[in-house]
Amino acid sequence: MKKERSKENRLDLNSVQKRALFKLALDIVKADKQIHLNEVSVLNDLQDSCEITDEDMTLVHYISFQQAISTLKLLDQSTRNDVIELLSSIVGADNDVDSRESRMIAAIKLSLTDDSSQWTHIVSAVGVESEVSSRQIIYLEKNIIDRDNNGLVIFDDIFDNLLITKALNEVGLQLFYLPNVVEELSSHWDSLNDNNNKLNLLRRSMEYIVPAGDKSKISNLSNILRNMNSETFYKVITSSYKIYPEILPFNSFLMVKIHDGYLLDDDSRINRCVDFLCIDMSSDQKSHILQFVNLIAKPTCLLSYEGYYKILYDYLSSESHIISSLIIDQKYNFILKDLNSYKLKFESAPQAKALYILLLKYGVSGVSQQSFDRALEYIYNSQPESNWSVSDYLFELIKLDTDWSKLIYNLIIIYDNISTKKMEKEGFLNYISTIIKYRSTLKNYINNGFSEVSHLANKEIYNIHFNNETKSYFISIDKNLVHIIEDDHSQPISLEKSALWANLL
Repeated sequence: MKKERSKENRLDLNSVQKRALFKLALDIVKADKQIHLNEVSVLNDLQDSCEITDEDMTLVHYISFQQAISTLKLLDQSTRNDVIELLSSIVGADNDVDSRESRMIAAIKLSLTDDSSQWTHIVSAVGVESEVSSRQIIYLEKNIIDRDNNGLVIFDDIFDNLLITKALNEVGLQLFYLPNVVEELSSHWDSLNDNNNKLNLLRRSMEYIVPAGDKSKISNLSNILRNMNSETFYKVITSSYKIYPEILPFNSFLMVKIHDGYLLDDDSRINRCVDFLCIDMSSDQKSHILQFVNLIAKPTCLLSYEGYYKILYDYLSSESHIISSLIIDQKYNFILKDLNSYKLKFESAPQAKALYILLLKYGVSGVSQQSFDRALEYIYNSQPESNWSVSDYLFELIKLDTDWSKLIYNLIIIYDNISTKKMEKEGFLNYISTIIKYRSTLKNYINNGFSEVSHLANKEIYNIHFNNETKSYFISIDKNLVHIIEDDHSQPISLEKSALWANLL
């Protein structure tokens, strides 16, 4: 049978586009620093469906995240939507969406969607040696003179700043806005003699912890900070990360790391490559930030649906199945306690129930067909004509001490208890012989009764079985699941501890 073509095979991509797609898929899988078996399986399927050769696989490691996005941007929007859907499915392959995976897929969605691609940009910085925080998002400006006065940076407004900061915090990101940082430090400039202020803490850290380099900066720290602005810090950051200004299309923007990996250069040398998402802040700042935030999975009130949680929830649902205790009440009704005390219904109930309790006595060892046949033969040959002595008959069975004589004895005791017919009455043995003779039919009646209970799990353990090898009838249920109520006011006890059980051989 021909395998149905997968969605990724219908994308109709050329070899360059396939490599770009696989590059993004690989980075998503590696984002959380652990590889799940399901993710490997998805990558295998993707490689097969895209017909990516071993040579293509090697070339994938020469492509940056930025180049992959640029390549896929050339596709039509419908195809890009299919790419986004495919990559989103990879994020959820391990049933655990890591914050780094969530941030990466958000960046891909924004970059490959017509509207948002106009105000987002991916930058891949190669050869980065400086530390890059995964938990911070930074505001940068190329030129503060070019700032649009009609779109003043929202972070300068205390209420807008709180709103945006809170939204970013909810997805695990701390905003680094230089004017706020400088203002926080400058609040201590008038108390420089206070050793507990943050400026002095910064100064001491430069002296003792951070390599200071130019010592004159330490003594002139206050003036340097006063003259520091977003434009200056933009140059510091781009220099540290080896980002060329011409590849950044926005004058003012937020920048956040979305991936930290490695890239092969033309000489097949491994270089660290850090990928950033840049979000335009020259206009519609709130809208751009909130669209980004809304694409990132937030830590919310979630219910685990795996392992023991899944078993619990399935049990609570209407589709739940359960192994239930079997309660035999004082009227010898068979009740499934854990299924809302469901009362089982059997055809030829007294005889069927008598056979069932008899086989419970013998358990998995069962009763052989030969024993049943010998018992039936004995009953036919020993039928008393009238006024038979029950005690003598039972005593004779005990004295015979055979499997088949014990079977008759036990069946008489059981049927006397569960039916309205009493052993002293004439013709009682006819009922016993009927149970033995029609045991196969009664077996089916019992099994049909259990089969009608839709939510009963592992029904086979409740059923009467026939072993073709040993030619015997048996029940495999754990006797700990079977209990009996001996009178109207008593609690269920184990069948094995009951008076009925004690009277059996």
